[in-house]
Parts: sequence; structure tokens; C-alpha cells
Amino acid sequence: MKQTAVEWYFKQMQSKEKFTQEEFDSIYEQAKEIEKQQLINGYQNGSIDTLKDELKFGKQYYNEQFKNK
Repeated sequence: MKQTAVEWYFKQMQSKEKFTQEEFDSIYEQAKEIEKQQLINGYQNGSIDTLKDELKFGKQYYNEQFKNK
């Protein structure tokens, strides 16, 4: 089973006791990107639409649902 973005983030936070702000921000941004890709992939895998450019369609869905919220 693949690791979720939240599980990955939690493991990173457990990896050491203290983080610089820069390290914390980097881990946070990476976790957000993992989550974004998981949402895009999940939508694509569950979609019954037959568009030729599924990656573009998945990104479009992500942007409509989660961007700027």
C-alpha cells in the first residue's frame, strides 16, 4: 500500500527533534505536492471520462477543486 501525504509528513516530523524554519517549510511544501499528485491520480484512476489527455483533465480537476482555497 502506498504511503499517504499525511503519513509521509508525519514520518518526516518524527525523523528528528528540531527543524529550522527552512527545513519545516520544505517538508510542508513537499507534503502538499505529494497530496496534490495523489488527488490528481485518484481522480484520474476513478474517472470514467474518456478524454485523451487524462493528466491534463486530472490537473484541471485539482485546480478547480483545491487551488486558491
